[in-house]
Amino acid sequence: MERKPLSDARKSGITILAFSFIVAVIAFFTPYWLASDRRFYGAQFDKLGLWQTCFRSLRGPNDLEYSKYYSGCRWVYFYEYRNIRSYLLPPFFIFTQIFYTIGFVLLLVAVIGVLAIQLCFVIKKEIYAMKVLAIDLSISAFCSTLAVIIFGIYGDDRDWMPDPEYNFLSWSFGLAVIGTFFSWFSAILFLIEHRILYKKKFKRPVNYVYRSSDRA
Repeated sequence: MERKPLSDARKSGITILAFSFIVAVIAFFTPYWLASDRRFYGAQFDKLGLWQTCFRSLRGPNDLEYSKYYSGCRWVYFYEYRNIRSYLLPPFFIFTQIFYTIGFVLLLVAVIGVLAIQLCFVIKKEIYAMKVLAIDLSISAFCSTLAVIIFGIYGDDRDWMPDPEYNFLSWSFGLAVIGTFFSWFSAILFLIEHRILYKKKFKRPVNYVYRSSDRA
């Protein structure tokens, strides 16, 4: 069966969804949500992402004897961080991880859903599929929005990472914000596509007026 040409709304929705997913992947895995100014050579902290932290030479906040220093890049749940885990993972950061992970997973589900729809030759209940995609992307964008708002407020807090006057929200966080914005936009476009398909399916037939000369 030959597929009908895609509407402008669906083409735009797919394109923006692909862009937001690529951006979200980069933001999800790169350790540049928070970074230290490279010009400050005495910084203990280097950079941080959702799942990785990099220190130059960090002493635990309760290590009064200066017995252990942390340096290099490691997974935030690495066993060696057990003594500073409460310091490294405050509640706001855990909430950021949770909400952004939920948003990322739902975004991935949307990408898989679009691929399934576009690669199938016959699509049943396509109107319903577009609505589900719009809802999925809306929830994804909402969770990601909560994540970036929480981290934007508390990520550069003076009571968290050392030398806060030299720390700043970096490009991975910026990509997370951009990806979240375009996720909202994609959700709106798929909702528009749902309305277009709905109107086409349930459009009332036109009543023709026959001329008297056409009557038998």
